[in-house]
Amino acid sequence: MVADTGTRIHFVIEYGPAVRQRTHETLMMYRVDHFTVKRPERWPLGFYDELQKAIDGCAFSLGMPNFLTPVTSPDGAIVTPDEQKARWQAGRDPRTGLAMSGRPA
Repeated sequence: MVADTGTRIHFVIEYGPAVRQRTHETLMMYRVDHFTVKRPERWPLGFYDELQKAIDGCAFSLGMPNFLTPVTSPDGAIVTPDEQKARWQAGRDPRTGLAMSGRPA
């Protein structure tokens, strides 16, 4: 489990079988799920070949805002969640696409 300051659980990492959709082969991988108490309500962050990559994915995601819905930029254009995430990862403001202060562009 991955927690911040030891008080709140954010992710659960499990090692188990995963089926690749394109080739239908079954591989042993690390599955990272967002944690909720009820297991059926959990949703995956991703699948990783190595434990360190799974831990790094969790650490990177802890600082990332949730981009779940489209937003409207100041000029009225719709910005999709994928575009918001790409802008944030590039160090730009997710809504406007301009460089954020305090982060490299």
